[in-house]
Amino acid sequence: MDEILKSALLGFIQGLTEFLPVSSSGHLAILHKVTGLETESNLFFDILLHLATLISVVIFYRNTIKDIIIGGFYGFRNLMKGEGVKKSFFDSKDSRFFSLIIIGSIPTAIIGLTFKDAVEKLADNLFYVGIALLVTATLLILFELKRRAFKKIDQMSVLDSIIIGIVQGIAIIPGISRSGSTIATAKFLSIDKETAASYSFLLSLPAIGGAFLIGLKDVMGTDFSVEPFVLGVGFVTALITGYFSLKLLVWMIKKSNMYIFAVYCIGISIFAMTY
Repeated sequence: MDEILKSALLGFIQGLTEFLPVSSSGHLAILHKVTGLETESNLFFDILLHLATLISVVIFYRNTIKDIIIGGFYGFRNLMKGEGVKKSFFDSKDSRFFSLIIIGSIPTAIIGLTFKDAVEKLADNLFYVGIALLVTATLLILFELKRRAFKKIDQMSVLDSIIIGIVQGIAIIPGISRSGSTIATAKFLSIDKETAASYSFLLSLPAIGGAFLIGLKDVMGTDFSVEPFVLGVGFVTALITGYFSLKLLVWMIKKSNMYIFAVYCIGISIFAMTY
């Protein structure tokens, strides 16, 4: 297969699966095996694809992100004026959103940094990837079975954000969907599905950004044979596909139709375990 076509294919898969609840890491592990793209540039290429999807989240939620940043700024300003932490960072919606994202990112970072090396080895064994995809399917089914969910951002607690952050950290396992697991967990905590989606995707920004920086450090000084144009094709493909897959998932969450992703995860898990 031509390298440019491989790059476009992997970029498409990354962009499509980063936000759809089917696990981008699991799909990339499968694609690397199936396409035979097993080179030293895998890590660097995957890092670029994650950066592309991070940018797509920023573009999609640009107005909300602006409000959250302003909320954080006012929170720090009020704190310096002598206001308490609760009044500064939890009384207004945007300041609270800012605080809950920071708090939720802490357990994610701890888990990610602690188990990063061990988890990366799991991607080499598609049987384990298949098992993790079955876990994702189960979570998606439970998401649909959970009916009563009413909390908005102003009703979310610090404990809610910590639990979701822990789940996001566990989702570094290839095959466990980050978006699927965090959105399902949020709904289990009675957070309404639209709030669950926006919190999940915005919580992904520090996680994806941190993974990008750590991965960039790991590949510094490494000599790659892949041409910049080939890498660029994958990057642009992931960026565009990521934006529209995010738009699609937000729409599907509103329509409460996640069973289709559960069925797909079961199918792809069987393929992975028997490949």
